[in-house]
Amino acid sequence: MLVELLLAVLILAFMLTGSRGEFFDRLHPRADAMFVVVLACIVAASHFLFVRRILPYLRKRASPVEYDYQRILLELGDAARHSNNLADVYNFSVNTVGRALEVDNVSVLVRDQESGNFVLRSSSAQTPEASDPGNTSGLPQPMVLSKDAFVVRRLNKLTGPMRIESEDLDAWQRAAGFIQGINNPKREAERQALQYLNSRLLVQIRNKAQLTGILSLGPRHSGFDFADKDLKTLMSIGEQLALVIDNSNLVERIVDQEKMLHEMALAASVQRHLFPVDAPKSPVVQISGYCKPAGFVGGDYYDFMQLDNGQIGMAVADVAGKGFAAALLTFMIHAFLRSQSMSGAPGSAYRVSLSQLATSLNRLLFASTSSASYVTLFYAAYDESSGRLSFVNAGHNPPFVLHADPATGEMSAAPNSNGVMKLESGGPMLGLFQDCPVQENSFQLRSGDFLFAYTDGAIDAVNTAGEEFGEDRLLKLVKSKAHLPAVKARDEIFRGIEDWCGDAPQPDDITMVVLKVTDQQVAA
Repeated sequence: MLVELLLAVLILAFMLTGSRGEFFDRLHPRADAMFVVVLACIVAASHFLFVRRILPYLRKRASPVEYDYQRILLELGDAARHSNNLADVYNFSVNTVGRALEVDNVSVLVRDQESGNFVLRSSSAQTPEASDPGNTSGLPQPMVLSKDAFVVRRLNKLTGPMRIESEDLDAWQRAAGFIQGINNPKREAERQALQYLNSRLLVQIRNKAQLTGILSLGPRHSGFDFADKDLKTLMSIGEQLALVIDNSNLVERIVDQEKMLHEMALAASVQRHLFPVDAPKSPVVQISGYCKPAGFVGGDYYDFMQLDNGQIGMAVADVAGKGFAAALLTFMIHAFLRSQSMSGAPGSAYRVSLSQLATSLNRLLFASTSSASYVTLFYAAYDESSGRLSFVNAGHNPPFVLHADPATGEMSAAPNSNGVMKLESGGPMLGLFQDCPVQENSFQLRSGDFLFAYTDGAIDAVNTAGEEFGEDRLLKLVKSKAHLPAVKARDEIFRGIEDWCGDAPQPDDITMVVLKVTDQQVAA
């Protein structure tokens, strides 16, 4: 608009002065006014043409480059799994976000465990060094954002990212001058830190209810604002960084010791907290579980939950591989199953069916892990009022179900092969394919019925002669203990496997869950 107006003024000044002005006066007394009107129409028409035709084309040419959202998350996940240095993960995250969103100033600030303040860990902006004699920014070294800073308190309350304009920083500075109770030195340090980092968008790195870090972004190269897609991408990155930070806080506390033994022992302590401490209290069913990792941490997982509408959920999973990488996946599975199974509205056992739950978990694992990672899962929900058990089995070892004779209470030997029902697979292992539906099944459990779920460590256990325990021995052992209460049956079965193995090393994690129906409140 300014260019068009300037050109119009120059044309008027040229055409209506000197001999050209006299020509218009001789032509008609109002010829100069008519010329102005015509020129104004030409300017309006050219402006309309520019806005409707040329400007959209220029905007399209200058718009930010499209990026692959899922690829960014996968690359960040791979960096977190394969890097032994947390600083490398921060630097990789900063560089990845900067390239994808075309931002020069990207920074990561992480909450210090002792002080609660947010310390700058990585930045693409050139931050001042403590030893630099030319550092006149007045910022503390290392650069810190106080836990009671205005933006930190705002981020704790907001559910989405916080935008900051340069005018906001000036307004904060002016407000600090006349509002009583504001600590001017602290507020000025906060303003200087945000100004130095050139922050225009602050994204929460949050796990559960706690803010564990802040992702700061400056303006984009193109001058375009961050779109809704960009905000969603950044929030997902923040969630992934939160998981990395929380899992790595354990590692940071033992860096000085430089002993992997201590690191794995601490990780094992964290993993043990994933397993349920107490079984759900039920008048009609007994449930118990146990897991013995082959090392400090393992890839086996089990859980059971008291759901909202009188149902009891139970899960047994086996992650491919061992060690810390497999344990990280058990953390993810634990969080997903707990959130999906127990976050439904009152009166609903879960928000989605078991089949949908397994399908959603598969997509999450496929997007977050490499092609070599996969999980087998058995998940069931027992209805205390009806006695019906619904389940999905995604490539897991089929659990055994032994039916009791209604007349004698003894285990039946007729209904199925060897008197045992095997809960066969309803779908492939999770994490291998992007889309793999898992079929849900259900059947009736009666008083005295006994369900035994396990991982392959129970049948892969070997004795001193190198002979595997095998499914047949395990089934025979389970049959001999099925008349016992759930806890005692679990202990006896595990002791039987240990006695058979003797002094042979344990090659794989051993996990088992026992469910026994003690009563039935509905008619058969």
